[in-house]
Amino acid sequence: MTQIFGSCNRYVQGYGELEKMHQHVNWMGTRFFVVGSPRRLASLKEIIQEAMMEAEDLVFEEFGGECSWAEVDRLIQMVKDSGSQAIIGVGGGKVADTVKVVAHQCGIRVVIVPTIAASDASTSAASLLYREDGTIEEVLNFPESPDLVLVDTRVILYSPVRLTVAGMGDALSTYIGGKVCYDHYYDNHFGAKGTHTALAIAKLSYDMLMQYGRQAKKAAEQQVITHAFNAVIEVNILMSGLGFENNGSSIDHSFFFGTLALPDREEQVYHGEGVAFSTCCQMVMNGASNEELDEVFQFCVDVGLPVTLEDMGLTDLTEEEYNIMTEAVLQEVFTQNSPSDVTFEMVLGAYKTADAIGKMYKAGGKLI
Repeated sequence: MTQIFGSCNRYVQGYGELEKMHQHVNWMGTRFFVVGSPRRLASLKEIIQEAMMEAEDLVFEEFGGECSWAEVDRLIQMVKDSGSQAIIGVGGGKVADTVKVVAHQCGIRVVIVPTIAASDASTSAASLLYREDGTIEEVLNFPESPDLVLVDTRVILYSPVRLTVAGMGDALSTYIGGKVCYDHYYDNHFGAKGTHTALAIAKLSYDMLMQYGRQAKKAAEQQVITHAFNAVIEVNILMSGLGFENNGSSIDHSFFFGTLALPDREEQVYHGEGVAFSTCCQMVMNGASNEELDEVFQFCVDVGLPVTLEDMGLTDLTEEEYNIMTEAVLQEVFTQNSPSDVTFEMVLGAYKTADAIGKMYKAGGKLI
């Protein structure tokens, strides 16, 4: 049995850490190419310039807005023309995914500076490529993970609270889906079996969410740094990333992706928010106990993650729409990573029962 554990080369997290960037990247070379959204570059460019004064060359370029092949090809040419030895992505998941592709294609180092804690894209060795209309074109997997993930908690602190909570929703799925893969010897995202280390990280991420998630949201609302806030940022960005890649994915995301198959229904939730409800559905389908369901549903209600279809922006669903969602779940590749064969009836039952349980918890009821 082959087991693989992969991770970013180095992870740095701290308040004001962006001001120390050069000491973290100077081993990569002297010429750097920085990509960020117009808004992020407007607020952080001066800090980065001052931090990187010792660099021989520092080129800034605004992100085009979509992680597409057109944007990747544009940046590849600019990076080659600049002679840069490393690319630095400053922003959210799409910026991170874009610079990972560019770095791989150019054979240079890659640094990710997440400005939100809404997902675990920063640490992963994969990128989602989108078409210009916003639909997913392909998933790229790289033989290497990012060289450095640099998290300045001061930057994260002033990002929208809802995005940090969405990151908790994405992280919530890490252990619940990963344990299914570990227990049943399904391959992880590196094409091998998971390790004890990987499962321990995933379990710790879940435990820390339960312990610190509610506090962390309160701190984020007050825009103050606390132990709980720091802990949850580490969970959302580092532990969730290591956990999902190294354990693998089950049906924890599939129920969310099923909702995206509905025609004429606009997506109204962030990725992590949708994953939270999807994870609730997985637990119902896999026969979680009342105690297990109570912990997760109550947590989601407390921090403001979706627990009903209405929370997902899906009201007055028709049976035809339920059928569309259910069939889409059955087509998702990771749906097959389940304890037993997944049927139409199981998926439909999970959607409707999770929704009913969520309504009960929002009304003040409980399973135990």
